[in-house]
Amino acid sequence: MEIAVCDDNELFLREMGELLGAMSLVGNIYPFSSLDAFLFSIDQGRQYDAVLMDIEWNKKSTGIDAAEELYGLCPRAKVVYVTGHSQRFFQQVYLRPANLSGFLSKPIDPVLLEANIKKISDGLIFEDQPSLTLQLRGKPISQPLKDICYLESRLHYILIQTTGETLQTRGSLASFLDLLTPDFYQCHKSYIVNMRHIRRFRDTDILMKDGTPIPVSRTRYQRSRDAFFHFMGGNF
Repeated sequence: MEIAVCDDNELFLREMGELLGAMSLVGNIYPFSSLDAFLFSIDQGRQYDAVLMDIEWNKKSTGIDAAEELYGLCPRAKVVYVTGHSQRFFQQVYLRPANLSGFLSKPIDPVLLEANIKKISDGLIFEDQPSLTLQLRGKPISQPLKDICYLESRLHYILIQTTGETLQTRGSLASFLDLLTPDFYQCHKSYIVNMRHIRRFRDTDILMKDGTPIPVSRTRYQRSRDAFFHFMGGNF
């Protein structure tokens, strides 16, 4: 596991490094005494499995602010809040978006720390899904492939329709084909569909589960239909 520890107390960072370093589940440990340095590492493409985040910093921003920004940049990273003032922040941590996994009070109980790390590790086995790293507004984000419904080419842009939003990035459909799993099929020169999100084939198009009609090229129709039924046959 790749773990970041964020705290403005250098002594605490060293102590956490020693505790985590003794755990077999932990791989690399990245200490940060600056929230800006931590978020910059995310901007540069660093991915973490878990982040132990101190809530209270000697700045206007808090660990809760940083965790919210982390959620937008790297939604798979699990956050464990760490604080010496648990009652003060107890309600706030549940009001802001974050991939929250746990809450630890200082001084840290090594048994509870290891239990949190094991919980995250166990969850990664089940939750670790193939994802697509996208550059959006100059920042990398990780988008799980299972949540992508289809990709559409428009001029020099690719629109990626997910189950929750539409993302836009530069590129071509051809550049994405090698990054996608066999769940995806190009049914039209301008569309790639995730077959997991198809409701049914119609005479001239594909109806997605969200109600969107996707055009199918005449020359690709039979192959697209065969690919879909082959895929469905292997997933019943």
